[in-house]
Amino acid sequence: MNGTKGGMLVLLGAVVLAVAGFLGARYWQGMQDHFTRIAVPSGCDLRAGPCALQVGGGSVTLAITPSQIPLMQPLRLSVVIAGLTAREIGVEIRGLNMDMGLNRTLLTPVADGRWEGETILPLCSQRRMEWEAAVLLRADQRLEVPFRFHTERP
Repeated sequence: MNGTKGGMLVLLGAVVLAVAGFLGARYWQGMQDHFTRIAVPSGCDLRAGPCALQVGGGSVTLAITPSQIPLMQPLRLSVVIAGLTAREIGVEIRGLNMDMGLNRTLLTPVADGRWEGETILPLCSQRRMEWEAAVLLRADQRLEVPFRFHTERP
């Protein structure tokens, strides 16, 4: 009987830890920075080249190279801001037609107004995958500037 009680206590402890972890994750997500989201630009194709969007008296330009945006290979993310200042810039990439998790890359300043970083997109069962790359600017104001693109699996 003692073995059964011990097993039940272990199971109860595991359930309590799982619930506490879930609630802790929800609390942490609720504490994330809030950004003002800018409307998605129309007519922009990151596979054709950099895309720019006018934002609050300045502009944000995003480029991804190589331009074919291959899966499971290193990709260079380049953001250029003009007329804006930022203490930190990141890019969050999300799958739109299938949940692929969150791909978050913190960029490094490399020149006046230019920030760069590297990421890799995962393989997907979808032949054509739709993505959104949201540039997150942290400064006096917090802006989320979204750009859309697609990838194609051979």
